[in-house]
Amino acid sequence: MGKKNSKKTGKLLDSTPHRSLDSGQFLPNSNIAELLATQSETARMPLQKALRRASRRAFLWPEEAAHLIKEDRSLTEFSGVGPYLEKLIRGWIKNPPEPPEPSEIREGFFTLPQARAVLATKPAWASSLKGDLQMHTQWSDGSGSIAEMADAAASRGYEYIAITDHSKGLKIAGGIDEKQLQQQASEVATVNENLKSAGQRIRVLQSIELNLDPQGKGDMEEDSLENLDLVLGCFHSALRRKGDQTDRYLAALRNPAIQILGHPRGRIYNFRLGLEADWPRVFDLAAKLDKAG
Repeated sequence: MGKKNSKKTGKLLDSTPHRSLDSGQFLPNSNIAELLATQSETARMPLQKALRRASRRAFLWPEEAAHLIKEDRSLTEFSGVGPYLEKLIRGWIKNPPEPPEPSEIREGFFTLPQARAVLATKPAWASSLKGDLQMHTQWSDGSGSIAEMADAAASRGYEYIAITDHSKGLKIAGGIDEKQLQQQASEVATVNENLKSAGQRIRVLQSIELNLDPQGKGDMEEDSLENLDLVLGCFHSALRRKGDQTDRYLAALRNPAIQILGHPRGRIYNFRLGLEADWPRVFDLAAKLDKAG
């Protein structure tokens, strides 16, 4: 199958239509996502919203849409797909259009099947994972309890997880304040005791996703963070600023309260390009300060 390189990223893009599942040539979810996003640009509401939503969710579909068609299954099994979009996508799979090259705001993203395929080539990488240091629970905008998160992590063989619910400045995500953080500490301690009693080796670390302002300052009282195992610092505001934003990252890294700089760019598929910075300079400072990013 022919390939071509994107001039912007060097990313491999399909240059010939996908025709046959049996031959390994088919229209992948990544191209379906781009077709949906492109279609949304000229559609009217509410169809525009449905197309954009399906375009985002296509990256999390657990299987290739073409596989469902081959197995005579309905695409409505997928999140974000109703009868109209199913008909549209089936038409693309039956007669694939020339795969579009993603615009800058949509390029460089992997679908779930693509990510799984890459991981399958390096099984030792997944087995070497020791834990997860960014997890949200019902305390803020997550859906599971601390105990449920710990049990799920234990089933994966993890040795630790960090509970990093949002801090109080991010009210839209149910951010917790200093008092709630202290209450959460008691729950973390109880969960750890229960895990130990059950013979589980996994440990729950108490942490927080500290909301940082553009000057790199957090939104919680510093003394409330002193007893945490680690602090994840993240920007959640002024994420559409143009130009070099290196200074804000350097300021965040110099904040003594944080040990990890989370989701640095603040990029969101088909929504926000994210911030730009002199990344070698940012991560050089992170290394010097023994902080992760």
